Amino acid sequence: MMIICPATRFTKFTAAAALACVAGSIVPAAAADGWFTQAQATRGHQLFNTLCAQCHRPDLTGAVGPALVGQSFLATWANKPLSDLYTFEHTKMPAVNPGSVPADQMWAITAYILQKNGFTAGTSALGDTAASRLLARQ
Repeated sequence: MMIICPATRFTKFTAAAALACVAGSIVPAAAADGWFTQAQATRGHQLFNTLCAQCHRPDLTGAVGPALVGQSFLATWANKPLSDLYTFEHTKMPAVNPGSVPADQMWAITAYILQKNGFTAGTSALGDTAASRLLARQ
């Protein structure tokens, strides 16, 4: 039979609590930074209205193209890497001329779509550095 000293139990508990605090502090920092800048989403809104609204409607509820807001959108893209959504958009859209939208404009449109789905603005623009991030609202 192994006897565990109360001091050992306290040390293990303290270490586990400290680790939990450190791990917990990582998530809020990422959430506080947001996904895109407000300026990027605003530009994306303008680009969306020009390039995408004809098929997806100005309110993103879908017409010829699928809805880009709400449960159906989130069911398709949630918990997948942002790069999956971006790659789809960049290689398949617009349907009449796939791949024709420059990368910076497509990132802005993506920022607007994320904003309309409840993702938050922050201090960093959406782009290649965020591509591996999983699409999950905080």
